Amino acid sequence: MKFRPYDQAQTKFVNLDYRKILGEDSDAVMINDIIEAMDISSIESRYGEVGNLAYDPKEMMKILVYGYYKGYFGGRPLHRNYHEDLGLRYLSNDDFPDFRTINVFRVKFKDEIADAFAKVVMLCRELGMIGFKNLSIDGQKLKANANVFQNKNLKSIRKEKEKIEKLLKKLLNNEIEFKSEEDEKKKKKKLQRRKNRLEHATQLLMDAGAENDDKLRYNLTDPEAKIMQDKRGVKNPDYNAQNAVDDKFQVLTGVNVIDTQSDSGQLFPMKEESEKNAGSPHEHTLADCGYPDKIMFTQMEEDPTTEYYVPDKTMHSSRDDKYNKWNFKYNEEQDVYFCPQGTKLIFVRTSKDKDGFRYRQYQAEDCGNCPVSDKCRRKSKNKNKKIVNRTISVYPQDGAVARMREKLDSKDGKKIYQVRMSTVEPLHGDMQKNRGFIQFVMRGLEKVNIEYNLLGIAHNIRKIILHRADALKKLLGTAQFTA
Repeated sequence: MKFRPYDQAQTKFVNLDYRKILGEDSDAVMINDIIEAMDISSIESRYGEVGNLAYDPKEMMKILVYGYYKGYFGGRPLHRNYHEDLGLRYLSNDDFPDFRTINVFRVKFKDEIADAFAKVVMLCRELGMIGFKNLSIDGQKLKANANVFQNKNLKSIRKEKEKIEKLLKKLLNNEIEFKSEEDEKKKKKKLQRRKNRLEHATQLLMDAGAENDDKLRYNLTDPEAKIMQDKRGVKNPDYNAQNAVDDKFQVLTGVNVIDTQSDSGQLFPMKEESEKNAGSPHEHTLADCGYPDKIMFTQMEEDPTTEYYVPDKTMHSSRDDKYNKWNFKYNEEQDVYFCPQGTKLIFVRTSKDKDGFRYRQYQAEDCGNCPVSDKCRRKSKNKNKKIVNRTISVYPQDGAVARMREKLDSKDGKKIYQVRMSTVEPLHGDMQKNRGFIQFVMRGLEKVNIEYNLLGIAHNIRKIILHRADALKKLLGTAQFTA
């Protein structure tokens, strides 16, 4: 015989060691060992002795984290890739749960998943991956699992509801023919379900005052998603994902998803979330101008735990505008301001702005003969209205704003603030472009927060594998370590 036996129809018994095939440095093995060392007794205690045997919670957690690590965002993608992905076969020990089981677990144990994120942050700290030097905070707009065309006002919802009611009436009167009775039942059920959703949306909009405001909208796919504009100017139903990132290895120390376009009011909560998860505050906290309001600059100065580097909204634009109020000179003895042309502005009144902040208003004595009055004074939309002399509004918090500007303009301040660009911005690019997370799979604010915690766990584990794989093995091998 010339050749060795070659029969592809011949079946074989094979003893597979998935861990050995994957290797100790593989993603699946690393994730397995991290979750295996984690205390998840809070999940285990919620299972009862009655009923069918449940899947091991550690198996479920490993599968979910691995899914967000690999880009299988959801139960169906995980189940679809099970047969081809050796990592999933290893983590499930070839006893893979149904996609519904995965999705139910993810929602049921939302608090425990958030706790797992905090434990991975502490693991990063033990591995020396958190420097506690610079903490950068920023948000990114991510698409909701919602149709932009399902964002409707009260008028359009009522119009659609009337149309559905007419169709239902025709069905009851047998005015529409169907191929089978089953098709007719399905159509009735679908229309009734849509009608119920529209009635619910109508009530919510009316409670919110939509009778007098056509701008109020309700998204029938995901009611909690809001229309937001991203950096490209594209408007979609989105969520605003907040991140707190340490600059040493870009470890995520805090995450949260909100349903507002603005980042305002998120600076202190994100800084506190990072401190809670990582166990210590950072020396510096950096954020962009979208985070602070006027009063926060005073609060930042009073916070002894960290040094803030946060610009105000007009810091950069005022440099190019010679006649911006920040370029006016104040004489404390006379309580007057002088514009760049030397015109005196005197105090006229104390007022409140639309946000309730008090300010002192100063007005120029005479701008009539000023050669640059057109550049300095605001033009009135009413052509017949007389243009008043230049006024400026001065807030009690302006002193804190000025001191923050001075700090940011210093040599050290510029150097520190530049760190933000290379810390949190690359994280957004990595998540969306490299990992493919451009849209939430789940719906509702509570559920998208679950997703983002899982994404944060996967991100930090990826950093561990890239930078501290050997140290991790050593740490996991010690008896003292429990995540």
